[in-house]
Amino acid sequence: MTVNLKKEFESNIPDNIKEALKFCSKTADDQNLQIFLIGGVVRDIIINKKNFDVDITVQGNAVEFAKSLENSYPELCKIKEIHDNFKTAKILFTINSDIIPIDLASTRKEFYPYPSSLPVIEKIGCELYDDVIRRDFTINSMALALNSSSFCTLIDYLNGYEDLKNGVLEVLHPLSFIDDPTRIVRGLKFNARFGYKFGEKTEALMRECLNSGRFDNLCGERIKLELKHAFNINKADCLSRFIKEDIYKLVDTSLSCVKNIDDISMECENTINEYCNFLDTQDNIWLIYLGSLLVKANQDKISELSKKLYLSGHEETILQDAAKLYRNKEAVNKAKTRFEVYEFFEKAKIESILIFLILNKDLKSKLDLYLKELKDANININGDILISMGLKPSPVFAKILRNVLKAKINKEITTYEEEVVFAKSLLQNR
Repeated sequence: MTVNLKKEFESNIPDNIKEALKFCSKTADDQNLQIFLIGGVVRDIIINKKNFDVDITVQGNAVEFAKSLENSYPELCKIKEIHDNFKTAKILFTINSDIIPIDLASTRKEFYPYPSSLPVIEKIGCELYDDVIRRDFTINSMALALNSSSFCTLIDYLNGYEDLKNGVLEVLHPLSFIDDPTRIVRGLKFNARFGYKFGEKTEALMRECLNSGRFDNLCGERIKLELKHAFNINKADCLSRFIKEDIYKLVDTSLSCVKNIDDISMECENTINEYCNFLDTQDNIWLIYLGSLLVKANQDKISELSKKLYLSGHEETILQDAAKLYRNKEAVNKAKTRFEVYEFFEKAKIESILIFLILNKDLKSKLDLYLKELKDANININGDILISMGLKPSPVFAKILRNVLKAKINKEITTYEEEVVFAKSLLQNR
């Protein structure tokens, strides 16, 4: 059955992107090149989801195609980057002052020399079928023709259209997870985002892969990237499945010791929803989920896992600080003054504090006090004012200013004038 998705294409692709794709189609027609929308954008068109990320596969040389577009439309199209090894390119169209990035890739045939290795390119400019068969799930293996003669005709070699309609994730061949175990984590992402479930055969292949033990403690940057995509969606079920379905083995087998995972998972989702406005970026949500599994770990264990996942220094600090807060939680539990609460949390990242809260809900009132009242506490006087009072610059400056801040946080003083009087009293006592 031939499926044409022109109506869905018109509804779900923004007008300026459609305009850019017209230029791509015309250039491809002029050169007798076959070009296709590929992967996620096709999936989103079918499920009527707006999409602004455009991937085009060129059945030929995508780099040469990018150069042709730039030469044909120099006012509208610029090449941003080229990767000659893979014959891929990123171009930028400017349509009605809107910058539209488009990723161009040559069709390519690949093979995996050994399990969980990076693929090796066998051929560039191959037939479309050989390109789609290397992908992860059938729902991402569909292509949409962009040439005028077949515009918006769906190319679906692997039954992705029906799987998508049924909400089923199916891999393309029996060795899919052996070739690339990160696809298991990617399945978590699609479940969290769309509710799609592994089909019966794919579920069995996942179990076989995870139970084999050959990919235990695999980790690596690719696992990190997939975890980030999955957990950043902020769905409790994602973390629950990660543990209960043994997917954690790909990261670290010691994570099996986590108890009450459903409760922890729901606390993660609810806590992030409640406090997301305090986060500087939503990009680190995944670390809150990961940190909830590691908050009881020691410093060496967190360092070891951070290296295995290629975490940045900032990312590791978030995990280490959360564990440090947990180890010292009695200090905030005993805190009686506002300043004692402030001191406990002041040097920790917000993500670390939220990880701490997930496992210490009984301390929520103190965390709320810090985040909503104390986090941004400051004083108006500074070193220059202390100098004007006759004090020579010295390490004692910091002590005086710290004591002024303490008094202000504890509501012993409130105004600038009171800060000055309080600082003078400290000087006199000194």
